[in-house]
Amino acid sequence: MNKSKTGKIALLFESFNNYHLFEEIFFKHTTVDFSNYHIFNIDLNSNPEQKKLSRQVIEKYDLTEIEVDSDDPNLYSAARCFEICDEYIESNGLDIDWILWFQHDCHLIGDDFLQRLEKKIEENPRFVEEVGTIGFKDYNTVKVGSPICGRGGLIREIMDLPHRGWYENLPAEYYEADHFVVECPQDNGVLFNRHLWKQHIIPDYNFMLFMWVPDVCHQFGLKGIPSITIPSFEMADLYREKEKFGVSRSTHSNSTFHKDDFKQKPWLAHWFKKYGWKKGDRDQFSSFEEKYAGSVQEIIFEWAISEGPRSLDDLDMYRGFMEARLAARAE
Repeated sequence: MNKSKTGKIALLFESFNNYHLFEEIFFKHTTVDFSNYHIFNIDLNSNPEQKKLSRQVIEKYDLTEIEVDSDDPNLYSAARCFEICDEYIESNGLDIDWILWFQHDCHLIGDDFLQRLEKKIEENPRFVEEVGTIGFKDYNTVKVGSPICGRGGLIREIMDLPHRGWYENLPAEYYEADHFVVECPQDNGVLFNRHLWKQHIIPDYNFMLFMWVPDVCHQFGLKGIPSITIPSFEMADLYREKEKFGVSRSTHSNSTFHKDDFKQKPWLAHWFKKYGWKKGDRDQFSSFEEKYAGSVQEIIFEWAISEGPRSLDDLDMYRGFMEARLAARAE
């Protein structure tokens, strides 16, 4: 590990028999200069052939391999891997504020993506103090060439066409905004605030891959901590390419590459058990009004996609409105 790197952002990958995707997709299409940034990798018990390849990849691209207990029962949970990475950063005294959790079959767009992102955060200290996660404009996940800026089920109109639970096909002003509050960023690549994570998040190992990011954002939201998307930062999802390299999609439930079971979808039952309402069901959510008093979710529930993007300042304004309404009810 090269401690001379001073970037405040670090990347985190979890690798499971897919090391060739570093070469064939991520580094092939990402043109960012990583010389000042740590890239961490956690291996999820890959087979011997892939472990051999991993050593080549780690050396070629200057990755830092974080050693883990291969018998850790929660190792395949993304939340556990994030926790391990955070502990590694802490124990090695690294001055890193943000962890960019990323997928091998995606890439960042722009030579100076990380440098611009660091500058953007420096110019907006509220992001460090108040924002739990940051997402980007992510192309191709649903339709090639179409960007997605987040996921959700609470804001009015998002479950209807043309959105279908995504911050997709948005009015033009969203893409022109400096930033806007989302229920959850699009989760192929998400920037996590390490310090707010340590203060407020309880890692839930029941979410392995699917819905682990929405769960973290939901925990943040319950503490009044928003998630945002900055649409001027772009990335792309190239999952359609990885099958030609012998790696199946996570939705195929191929245990050679994925431990989550897309056929059974256990994360849906766990979400319902944990929060009491079916994700995307606004009627069920509304019955938990008292539980969500003072939360970001309570405010997002009042908004509509067609009303345009909402900034952190807008969130503050609505907080004041909700507090005044609650006080009026108490009188």
